[in-house]
Amino acid sequence: MQVNSTPPLNVPANQSARWFLLLGVLLLGLWAWSFWPTLVSMEQVWRGSETYMHCYFIPFISAWLIWPLRHAINTQTFGSKWGLCCLLPSLLVWLLGFAADINLIAHFGVMFCLISLLWCWLGDENFKLLRFPLLYLLFAVPFGDEANAPLQFITAEMAVWLLQHTGIPVLHEGLYITTPVASFEVAEACSGVRFMIVAMALAFLFSHLHFQSWKKRVLFISALAIMSIIANSFRAFFLIFIGEKSGMTYGFGADHYYYGWAFFAIVIFLSFHIGAKFGDKDSDIAIAAVATKPAVLFPVAIAGALLLALNATLSSVWQPVTPPEQPAKLTTPSRWQLLDANRLHPTYPNSLASSSMMTAEGLQYFAAHFANRQSKGELVSWDNQLFPKNFWQVTHQRELVIATMPLIEMTLSRPSGERLALYYTYQVGDVLTTDVKKVKLLQAFNFITLNKSPAILHHFNCLEDIERCRQLVGDAAAELITTR
Repeated sequence: MQVNSTPPLNVPANQSARWFLLLGVLLLGLWAWSFWPTLVSMEQVWRGSETYMHCYFIPFISAWLIWPLRHAINTQTFGSKWGLCCLLPSLLVWLLGFAADINLIAHFGVMFCLISLLWCWLGDENFKLLRFPLLYLLFAVPFGDEANAPLQFITAEMAVWLLQHTGIPVLHEGLYITTPVASFEVAEACSGVRFMIVAMALAFLFSHLHFQSWKKRVLFISALAIMSIIANSFRAFFLIFIGEKSGMTYGFGADHYYYGWAFFAIVIFLSFHIGAKFGDKDSDIAIAAVATKPAVLFPVAIAGALLLALNATLSSVWQPVTPPEQPAKLTTPSRWQLLDANRLHPTYPNSLASSSMMTAEGLQYFAAHFANRQSKGELVSWDNQLFPKNFWQVTHQRELVIATMPLIEMTLSRPSGERLALYYTYQVGDVLTTDVKKVKLLQAFNFITLNKSPAILHHFNCLEDIERCRQLVGDAAAELITTR
């Protein structure tokens, strides 16, 4: 890749280049220091999931794209007020994710902060030259798991449709596909989200390198997204078809893994081969403009001051609470009996305080208290369980209000025929809600405003008939909320 500049760039003085690089190194160092815990958590997600292993390569790809353009960077002009303006909302995005303990928002926030800082340092002309390599860093954020459920559904539907056209008898129940030989589940690993995320990262890179027209870029990226969904459905179909015809001798186990990646490689190769035929001869990334704006130190200085202020605030004010090794016990009202174990065994690890108790009527209550931000553990988390899902099944669920308290009501059953009713709600400060998004926002607001009111899970379960359970919960709720 060659960089053509018209007219030729003036060679900057060595001293100007040194100051330019020094400012960049200082800003990057401040960024890494300020957001180190968030960066560590992001790397842990990369390492802990095969879906995001490609994220390790994104910084290197970005550097590879920047390298041929390095001589076109004008080191005599730097500083951008627009970069500084973008830094402020980026910091707010990160702060929201950090305060609410939502990694996805915090991870996007930290990468937006990096791109804004680099813009603030490089200046508008230099940033325009490097905007794609820098924006490409957003693919280092581990995102996309949210698409698992719809992609699982699409894969199951298309696989069943294809199987029906081969004459194989199929029983289709949601994500479960039963043929005469075996029963198959379209699990999260089969949704194709891993395939799609990597395909999108490659599609953006390919379209940038091969197309000048935005229309071509959008068409190529959209086509590859659709192709990845269709290809994954064909992959699921072929695996079931091979398993059916071979009596489950082939198609699963190690074959499942090898066939999947072989299919992925073929689809990507064909997509790039076809896309290259419509590629533009010259890419606009090879054209560098001469910088005309003078250097402005003010935005860079303000950006550095903001990061220093953020570090000072985090170290002195916004400190997460460290939970005790053993949660404290809650005060037990007079008519309640403290229990060693709840019949549903709710699991909320790393709480500040938790207890199970029961009334003479058989109503059991469990509460877990959390700080708005903890070094480990949180009120709303995938690690928490209202009940063991391998023993109980939800047969009915609805939202209702009992004694002015919003609750989720669940009817649970076991294969043995045992049934019970479960009721739960969350409390943040004085607000009761069943909406987990609202819980996260309230916790973030309380953490930022230094409101130390606890965030609480209220959990009731009852073996009586549903109307009797509601009456018992209503009586207990009024008592427990006032004695919290």
